[in-house]
Amino acid sequence: MSEHSTTPKTVELWIRSFAPASASPLTERALDGLDELEACESIESVEVRVWGKEVGQTRHTERIPHLRRIETRLQAFESWAARTGRRLEPFFRETHIESTITSECHDVWKLPTVALAEFDDDGDLLHVAPCRDGERTVDVVDRIDALVDDEERMSSVGGDGCTDEGTDQSSGGTTTYGQSRIEPFSSHSD
Repeated sequence: MSEHSTTPKTVELWIRSFAPASASPLTERALDGLDELEACESIESVEVRVWGKEVGQTRHTERIPHLRRIETRLQAFESWAARTGRRLEPFFRETHIESTITSECHDVWKLPTVALAEFDDDGDLLHVAPCRDGERTVDVVDRIDALVDDEERMSSVGGDGCTDEGTDQSSGGTTTYGQSRIEPFSSHSD
């Protein structure tokens, strides 16, 4: 059964910065699943974004566009979780750090190795993985599989669907590493 009533038009896969895919089987499986998503006709773009193990919310965040983008996404993820009754913890954790040496303090988001965000054609957030739905964990690979399965079901009943050719494509297709129409920042700001 579908997690939402609207098929996403844009899918963002967030992966841990500088970590080789082979270091995380989950990341490797998620990246492999992007080929199937790219073959789905209803999904207009599949994008890969990079973040670190954690991101601090400091006075410098506003000066660094990529940090602002991550912070904007994290705020959207929190809003989505509150609106849908889902939980992002323990995958996303916000902690408060205080330095005993400098007496400075700031908030830090601990980020998962891999995450998936889905947006409709208006740029509204439809789903985030990983998350907790009651006692059930929705992980990234399961979510990718569900999107592909939904697309194949729509295809079998006469709707738009995945094309038969191209499901084993390499990184061609619509994967982008730059800005999408849903981002308020220019691609030159990274």
